Amino acid sequence: MKVLHIANWYPNPWSAIEGNFIRDQIRLFTKEVPGQAVVVKVRHDRDFLLRPRILDLGEGVTGYFVLTRLSEGGRAAAWLTTILLLWVLIKYQAWRYSALHFHIANPLLRNVSLWNWFVRRPILISEHWSAYHDNFYLPSDSPALAPLRRPFAHKFPVLAVSNALLNDIRKFSGRDDFPAHVIPNVVPLHGTSQNTTEPPVLFAVNNWVAIKDPFPMLEGLASAAADGHEFSLVIGGAGPLIERMEAFVQGSALAGRTKFLGWMTKAEISEELAQANGYLFSSRYETFSIACAEALGAGVPLIGPRLEAIAEYAGPDEWVQVSNRDENGWSDGVVSFLQRNKAAEFDPAAIAARAEKQFTPSVIRQRYRESISQTLSEDLQ
Repeated sequence: MKVLHIANWYPNPWSAIEGNFIRDQIRLFTKEVPGQAVVVKVRHDRDFLLRPRILDLGEGVTGYFVLTRLSEGGRAAAWLTTILLLWVLIKYQAWRYSALHFHIANPLLRNVSLWNWFVRRPILISEHWSAYHDNFYLPSDSPALAPLRRPFAHKFPVLAVSNALLNDIRKFSGRDDFPAHVIPNVVPLHGTSQNTTEPPVLFAVNNWVAIKDPFPMLEGLASAAADGHEFSLVIGGAGPLIERMEAFVQGSALAGRTKFLGWMTKAEISEELAQANGYLFSSRYETFSIACAEALGAGVPLIGPRLEAIAEYAGPDEWVQVSNRDENGWSDGVVSFLQRNKAAEFDPAAIAARAEKQFTPSVIRQRYRESISQTLSEDLQ
């Protein structure tokens, strides 16, 4: 048994963090089932009409890129991706593998009917993409949705990082007849935080974009601070909203108790979690949230709104839910957390143990082996 993994998002010279969660899954999957990984990507670059690049991405992974002025999300780029993929499938003699595992269906599988007849190998799809939840930000009657739904008409098994994402894919595609498996993201497990310092430290790290919705959170934190509640705030990450976030903090009761750390390495995140009492998240939607799972793996309870994907692995013993996504809701949630923290209601060791039980690499590897075995067994029937 040998699997060919084909990814479109993957860390590369243009972005060291692009698709790092996909890289981490592939690393773990190939430890359980032997495999080879390649990256196929049409990448927007206004300096080139068409420029092919073949790059060593490390760990035996080769990237096949075409740099082009074409928009990555357009129809022309999708066809160019198909042509590049066909060349890669032939180069790697894809028919010699036991299965082909595509990481993100679109655009790689948009035109799968054109080539699947000659490869004739079982296909699996791993999905992480939050765009399914929002209909790819297109009107429901947009003709552009048809090719995005097309891959799921083939009933290929879908390996999603949460049941919440599977439900989004079913709703988006209008189908529920494909085999479905839940395999969580790879979660760094750092050991239990034993921080007992005063005042409590609240930590958040993210790529601060619109969907992360940080301003109601900051308003609620500022309100709690203005009412005399003591805590320190640490914010990691960057993104288009970070300057506005810094300006808000400087003009509020959070000034003097807040640190902005910028982009953080995995080691730096681990160090901050070891000193944190609570982890804040403010997203309007998540397909999984590695950051929240990582916090739990360090024994750090969560503070944030109810999201279905997070509810699959976190409960009331490790999560103070923010009831309303506004200043008052956030202020109430933060105050509730501070009171429960002071009363020692959170058990960091138990929180970390529950997270490890769900996200230990052996669990993820076993789920992957089961999905591969089921796929091959069904294909042979």
